[in-house]
Amino acid sequence: MLLMGCEKNITLDLPPPKPYLVVYGVVEPDSLIKVSLSRNSAYFDPVDLNAVLNLLDYRATVIASCLDSLGNTVVDTLRPLQLPEFPILQYWTVFNYVGNKIRGQHNKIYHLRIVHPDHEITATTLVPPPSRMDSIWTRTRAAIQQQSNPTATPTRRDSELVQLYYRYRDPQAPGDQVRVFTKSNSEVQWSTAFNSVYDDQFFNGQSIDFVLPRGKEAYLFNDSTTFEEFGLFQAGDTIDIKWASIDRTGFLFWRSLAQAAGGGGGPFGAQPTVTTNLKALRGGALGLWAGYGSVHYRHIVPK
Repeated sequence: MLLMGCEKNITLDLPPPKPYLVVYGVVEPDSLIKVSLSRNSAYFDPVDLNAVLNLLDYRATVIASCLDSLGNTVVDTLRPLQLPEFPILQYWTVFNYVGNKIRGQHNKIYHLRIVHPDHEITATTLVPPPSRMDSIWTRTRAAIQQQSNPTATPTRRDSELVQLYYRYRDPQAPGDQVRVFTKSNSEVQWSTAFNSVYDDQFFNGQSIDFVLPRGKEAYLFNDSTTFEEFGLFQAGDTIDIKWASIDRTGFLFWRSLAQAAGGGGGPFGAQPTVTTNLKALRGGALGLWAGYGSVHYRHIVPK
């Protein structure tokens, strides 16, 4: 009773956040440029699809540019996607601007300029040369259990669930970074594991095997999968893999964003610092202008 009598309710009255323009732009081989522009929101504001759609910002002029094979500058003014032409939902991001003529190519530099009534932002990114996986395979959960414990008695479900693996042979030159996506069967959206980026700092020039978990976003609208099956695929699945080489800034952005999201801290914690390549000439900017040197693979799990 004494302890309960010492409790005190605290009402937090947080000041409104500083206004930022939240930018996520993507350029990858053979695809038109896509950019998501939205406003930031307060810490305790709701986060759902309607809230995200209401935060989309259409008041900007978005311009991408690059050099062609003759050294001439090609300029692409992106067009806004508004109802009834619904914004593009990809990588679980709502893209509300799309390019008209520039398509990404490996080994090319792309510039972005955003002119907004309250913000002016520039950024530069590289679509790096492709790097490639060496091989892809799966093992059933039953086989993994029996390897660690020969007396284990796997269930039928253990024989249906599989862990995906891949082997990567890193080049001798240091400085390779990748971001990895997966989707399976009829899934439209690419999703990522909690750690989606890797660099060769600790295995430069070596061959190394990794586990590639099923992406976490694949479970957002799937109530049939239990926690014990998280990250696993199933026998008979057709798994598509996007292996995207990225530049150093892109690697640091995704790593620092994952650390900030996982570290928590809430309103009482230290404010995390997320790396970005956006330069705010006026106003504020959050996000990334991302070049993905994407290569695609498909693996069909045996039944």
